[in-house]
Amino acid sequence: GGVSGAVAADEADRPPPPSPFDALRDRRAFVDAGLGPVVFVTVNAFAGLNAAAAAAVGVAVLVLLERIVRRATVTNAIGGLFGTGLAVFIALRSGAPEGYFVPRMLYMAALTLVFAGSVPVRRQIIGLIARALWPAPAEWFNHRLVRRTFSEVTLAWAALFFVRAAVYAIFIAQGKVEFLAAAAIVLGWPAFILLAWLSYRYVPRRIAQLGAPPHPHHKP
Repeated sequence: GGVSGAVAADEADRPPPPSPFDALRDRRAFVDAGLGPVVFVTVNAFAGLNAAAAAAVGVAVLVLLERIVRRATVTNAIGGLFGTGLAVFIALRSGAPEGYFVPRMLYMAALTLVFAGSVPVRRQIIGLIARALWPAPAEWFNHRLVRRTFSEVTLAWAALFFVRAAVYAIFIAQGKVEFLAAAAIVLGWPAFILLAWLSYRYVPRRIAQLGAPPHPHHKP
């Protein structure tokens, strides 16, 4: 009676799954992601590798300080500073500016393996993310057709990371520093946002197409 009615009302009022763009409200994140490679490549072209390394680290430090002043989340900025430091170290150690992009290539290769490898062990990464963002009983996520849907989307993300890694590897081997900077921008946030949007739209449609039970709290 009253309890079941309250539960039904609570489920009816439950919000739909959050959009992947909810985590992208800070527009500075887009600038931060592409600023380092652009500064590095630009300064390297005019002043050489040492100056480019110093400029890249300087930009990463400024980004961190700016976030501290704004009292914003600094996790990404700290990670960016460490990543820039490693990239600069490899570039200086190898004496080649393309070395700056080696950590990005390795990181993308690792993500490819992790995402693709999560499918055969039935721990699809996108499914795990969906569990956190869009709670539902474990039985729903373990349904064969629901798992199939999340496997497909997880493999799509693995494909994106593979393309990134392959493009970096090709341009690193060819010493195409300017192309590497362009790839870092084009295959960065734009590709991420596009695939996030496609994934967000694909999952409920694919689940319905396969005839799997809909999400318990999904509003058509």
